[in-house]
This record gives sequence, structure tokens and C-alpha cells, in this order.
Amino acid sequence: MSRVESLVLVHNTDRDRFELWDGETFMGLVGYEKDGEVYILLHTVIEEHFGQQGIARLLVSLVLTRMRLDGCKIRPVCSYVRRFLIRFPEYQLLVAPR
Repeated sequence: MSRVESLVLVHNTDRDRFELWDGETFMGLVGYEKDGEVYILLHTVIEEHFGQQGIARLLVSLVLTRMRLDGCKIRPVCSYVRRFLIRFPEYQLLVAPR
């Protein structure tokens, strides 16, 4: 099995975050709060030994794709997610109006 095939995005509603796992290894998270039906994306955290490998970009991409498929709206507070939305404007439709 290749490395990409073993990655799993977990929506951990008990801890208000989306987690990226590689088998039993925790790789990182996107934390959020909810304001009604809007997900306020607060922070993106990647385990230090996975830094500079594109894991944050992969994680945010997976989270936003899941949000798009689920019909969710977001409010990006996290600086990484804000920069991601500039680089990948196709996800701008997810941003809730103020």
C-alpha cells in the first residue's frame, strides 16, 4: 500500500477538529469552532517532523474538499487557510458572507 493510500481524514467532533492520520500516526489538524452552520477555521497544526513536506497543504485541501462536498460554509481565521484560499481561489465559494 502506498503512503497516500494510508492517509485518512478524521472529523473529530468531540475535539472540534479535522485530523490527518497515516495509519496509527497522527500528522496534523485543522481546529475549528462553529457559528451556527459556519465552520470558523482557527488553526492548522502539523507535527514538527512532518513540516516542510506539503502536509499542511494536503490537510487543508482535504478539509475544504470535504466541506464543499458536505455543502458547508467556512470563515477562515487561520492564517494558513487564508493564504491557501488566495493560492487556490476555487475554494472561495466556501467562504460565508459576513
